[in-house]
Amino acid sequence: MLREEAEHRSRTAGREKHFLQETWYCGIINQKIEDAAEKGQYEVKVRFSARSYPARHQQRFIELYEAQGYEAFFRPNYVHIEPSMWDLILRWIPAEKQQAKLMD
Repeated sequence: MLREEAEHRSRTAGREKHFLQETWYCGIINQKIEDAAEKGQYEVKVRFSARSYPARHQQRFIELYEAQGYEAFFRPNYVHIEPSMWDLILRWIPAEKQQAKLMD
């Protein structure tokens, strides 16, 4: 997330309170995306505890990353009856494959 975009979102109604948490977690997620991309991967899984901010605000993080062109979803990781961990899974299509789809 760009700084300008983060500033804009922080001014949006109802988001001022959670600006730092959102920005901090997006930074962690973005770093994992960058590491995966450098290794030539097209998917990243980030695990969060069930009590963490992203797990409690799943739809918000899905919206943030889908707006940037990622396929995003959360998957529960069950240890007992309730999920104790959640996996955020982000996928993207490499530019070469996108161009090949457009050519077909």
